[in-house]
Amino acid sequence: MPASVDSIPAPELLARNLRLFVWFRAFFNARFYYPVFAVFFTDLGLTMAQFLWLNAIWALTIVIFEVPSGVLADLVGRRKLVIFSALSMAVEMLLLIVAPQHGGWGLFVICAVNRVLSGLAEAAASGADEALAYDSLKLMTDDADTIEHKWDDTLVSVMRWRSLGGMLAMLVGGFVFDHAGMTAIFGDFPRTVSLKLPVILCFVSACVCVVLAFRLTDLGISKKQPGQRTSVADVGRGMLDAAAWVLKTRWIAALIVAAVLIDAITRTFVTLQSEYYRWVDLPEYSFGIIGAGMSLAGVLVPLYVKPLAQRFSPRVNMLIAGGIGTAALAGVSWLQTAGGIAATFVIMLTLIHVSFLMSRYINRDTPSEQRASILSVNNLTLNIGYGLFSGVFALRLNYVDFGEAIKMLPLVLLVGIVLWFLASRGARKSAQKQGSND
Repeated sequence: MPASVDSIPAPELLARNLRLFVWFRAFFNARFYYPVFAVFFTDLGLTMAQFLWLNAIWALTIVIFEVPSGVLADLVGRRKLVIFSALSMAVEMLLLIVAPQHGGWGLFVICAVNRVLSGLAEAAASGADEALAYDSLKLMTDDADTIEHKWDDTLVSVMRWRSLGGMLAMLVGGFVFDHAGMTAIFGDFPRTVSLKLPVILCFVSACVCVVLAFRLTDLGISKKQPGQRTSVADVGRGMLDAAAWVLKTRWIAALIVAAVLIDAITRTFVTLQSEYYRWVDLPEYSFGIIGAGMSLAGVLVPLYVKPLAQRFSPRVNMLIAGGIGTAALAGVSWLQTAGGIAATFVIMLTLIHVSFLMSRYINRDTPSEQRASILSVNNLTLNIGYGLFSGVFALRLNYVDFGEAIKMLPLVLLVGIVLWFLASRGARKSAQKQGSND
């Protein structure tokens, strides 16, 4: 049954949805504890192994709820899921604010609930906000070329403001976490305060997201009429329909496999990059500075990704992204100097690169009534890959030290992306039908 559109909102409200989408993404991802993400949890009192298992819990939550949340967005409306996501983010940060330092298993339980709420927030927003924005654009114009051009511009705006917001969050988060620097300026106060300040700032960002979510305009695109109940069976059917569409659309399925390979391996390193900085003996105050530079470097991605996407086929673009990621991981594995630090920048850019490509290709060919569901299937597979690989890496750390463990990353990615490129030849003609040059 096709989605129903009861009435088209005014053009200015549709344009506002696109602006709100850009700002929502910027504030949702402005996580002030990212420059110290791993060391925040270990300083809170968790072991590195517990931290990695928390990441696995986070990924498992997304595995369970990613596609159902996307299907719900298509069934009852995308705005409701975005609001739920913002509220979940706010509660998630509150839990870390009140979590007791060195609280034993009680601390681990609180952090586990935090990771579940974080996964719910990610799952609810990941397909819904993008689907709402893209369909707002489609309601503004019927011209396919105009839609593709404006969506590329919207993604560029998201990257630009997300990078600038991330730069500010990294600088401020790393600065307030540095207890010695803070006490030198503001006088003596407990270490726990500077430990929690990045999370408190994240809570402020979450509150801004709540306000932005409530200002979104619903498009009236839903499979359920107002007042109709949504059952578990409805969600189940929607999940099966979304999975069937992806499997039937072979070139999209092939791209998702490539994205999983690149994302799982590079994101595992990004999650642990503050531990890498400690491993190479960088001072803590530098974490935020590096993170800020890394976020600002994200502005560079559209300068080369957009031309590559327009010139080459999806398959070749994924090979390029995988090659860049492999080279960068090799750099951090073997260079414990400025070269290794520079390589961490490239790893982050690789994640943004892949995200841009997948948003471009999936939104271009997904039916409006299934858009949030299909985007959620993509995000689900990415997080399954990340969760599994994070668990494998955690097991690896039980037998070797950190420096030895990260040497496996470039080799695994290189072998994986080469095998994928050879195996995906059957999807070539399908991709070429989309107007690409392979």
